[in-house]
Amino acid sequence: MQITTSIGLRRAAALTAAALSLTATITLPVTAAHATGIHLLCTGQQSPTYSPPLTNTTQQTTVNITETYGTSLHCLDTAGIQSGSGTFTVSEPASCTSLTQPGTVSYFNTYTWNNGQSSTIHFTNVNVARLLDGTTQVIASGTVSSGFGLGDTAARTVTLPQLDPTLCSTTGVASQQGVATMTFISA
Repeated sequence: MQITTSIGLRRAAALTAAALSLTATITLPVTAAHATGIHLLCTGQQSPTYSPPLTNTTQQTTVNITETYGTSLHCLDTAGIQSGSGTFTVSEPASCTSLTQPGTVSYFNTYTWNNGQSSTIHFTNVNVARLLDGTTQVIASGTVSSGFGLGDTAARTVTLPQLDPTLCSTTGVASQQGVATMTFISA
């Protein structure tokens, strides 16, 4: 487990913990979610693909990421959002045995929602940790810079499964799929 002293990451972790506790009580009406300052709470999946595939040797890797939300559970929100998606690409040195720790970043992701609205998030902090069970957790935080949730704090938590050591030492891991949670909390 990794401990960070970044105020932004602590806030993102606290926001994610709040979101996860609400996920456990997903039967809350939208008005109750709004009363707590949560404008959006969606659970879904993240599917990264790696080119070239991840091996035990660190190499420059292009990661194409697709996120889909609300596919099996509807989102809790204040605007009739039931599902949404977004895609983005990063290029970084990566391997099965190392973690890239971006820390302070500056990038924009746009998510399109089923009700025709979209949200662009300016992510400014990313923390990557390998957990004790071998999974990888990525927590990103920032601010909604346009669209639904404008001005809200956004937190995205993704947990990716443990990498297959046999694939890491041979042909490589070309893709993964993990659980993703997106939360917008009013500022």
